[in-house]
Amino acid sequence: MAVIATYTCVCGVQKKTSNHWVLARVTPHGIGFMPWDSNIARSNEILTLCGEGCATALLSRSLGDWKQAVPAAPVSEPELVAV
Repeated sequence: MAVIATYTCVCGVQKKTSNHWVLARVTPHGIGFMPWDSNIARSNEILTLCGEGCATALLSRSLGDWKQAVPAAPVSEPELVAV
């Protein structure tokens, strides 16, 4: 009996035959996008995305999360040196 894998985007759309799906791996150190590969998509650490819109939304959310997680260091004005 053949096993048919189903893939669902983070937005809830189920993959059909379209080829514009992408994969993403989110780590504490960054986010990486890669082209669709059904073997890689089976990994628990991989997010399946139905296209550019969901990939952009994931990147935007990640940037917001990173901005909140890392407190901004105070920026001081450079000192002027008399020459």
